[in-house]
Amino acid sequence: MHAIIEPTAAHLHCHLSDAPDSLQLDRADALARLQAWGERCAKAVEANDDAALLAIGRELHDWLDNPAWVSQWARNEDVQRLEIRAAEPTEALAAALLACPWEFLADEQGFIAAGRATPLHVIRVRGEASADDIEAAARAVARRSEADAIAAAGRLDEALEILQNEVLSVFERLEDSRETAITQGRIADILLATGQLDEAMALQEARLPVVTALGDQEGLAHIRYSMANIRIARGEHESGNLQQIYEELTEAFQISCQQGHADAIGGIGLLLVQVLAMGGLRDEAVETLDTTEDAFTTLRDLDGLAQVKQLRQMLEA
Repeated sequence: MHAIIEPTAAHLHCHLSDAPDSLQLDRADALARLQAWGERCAKAVEANDDAALLAIGRELHDWLDNPAWVSQWARNEDVQRLEIRAAEPTEALAAALLACPWEFLADEQGFIAAGRATPLHVIRVRGEASADDIEAAARAVARRSEADAIAAAGRLDEALEILQNEVLSVFERLEDSRETAITQGRIADILLATGQLDEAMALQEARLPVVTALGDQEGLAHIRYSMANIRIARGEHESGNLQQIYEELTEAFQISCQQGHADAIGGIGLLLVQVLAMGGLRDEAVETLDTTEDAFTTLRDLDGLAQVKQLRQMLEA
C-alpha cells in the first residue's frame, strides 16, 4: 500500500492505493501553502536550521490531517512510499507539489522518515505514467538508496552493478531525464573513486546539459566540482589546465555559497584553496579558507576544521 497526492480539476486529491479513505483539499489554498513551504524550506536549508525544517514538516502533517488522513499511514510500516503525481508538471499547483519538501514530513515524534523501521520513499511522477511504470520507478528509487548505502560501506563494485543494471536502465527506458541525471552522478562518483577517470568524465559531461536545463543549481555545482576532481586525478593541473580547474571549482563554490549549503561549501572550499595556492593567489585562497572554516564551524565538523588548520599553516609558511 502507498499514499498518493495528485491535483485534479477541482481539488488536491490525497488517497491510499488500497483503501477508501481520502482527503480533498482546495486548489488555491494548497498552491499558496505549498509555495510558502517551499520558500521557507530553501531558507531553512541555507541556514542549516533543523528546527525550522521540523516545524515545516509538522505543518505539512497537520494540514494533511484535518480531517485525519496522513496520521493513518505515516507511521504504518505497510506504507512503503509517498507518490507525488503531476500529469501536467509545469502547471502551477503541480510544480509546487513536486517542489514541496515531502521528505521532511514530521509529527510530534519527529521526522516520519527517520522514525520508520522501513524506508519511506518519496516518488515524484512527472507526466502521464502507467501503473507498471510507476512501480518500476519506485523500485529503481529504492534500489538506488540501497546502492548508496552499499557504496558508503565500501562495496563499490556491487553498488555500481546495481546502479548501472537495475536503476539507470529503468530511468532511461522511462525517459525520465531528471532521475537519469541523478543516477549518472552516483555512477560517476563511484567511477572516480575506482580510478575510471575517463568514464566518470564522460558521464558528467552527458548529464551537464540536462541538469542545466532543469535549473538544478545544486546538481550543477556537483558536476563542476566532480569535473575539477577528475581533472586533478588525471594530472591536468600539472599539464597546463589549472585555469579550467580553477574556473570549475569557483563556479561550484559560488553556487554553494549562494544556496548556503554548508557541507558543499566545506568540501569544495578545501580543494579550491589548494588550487588557488597552486596558482599563487594567496589572498584569494585565505579569503576562501575563511568561508570554508565558517561552513565547517556551522556543521561542527572537527575533521573539516582540522584540514582548514593544516591549509592555513601551509598558506602562512
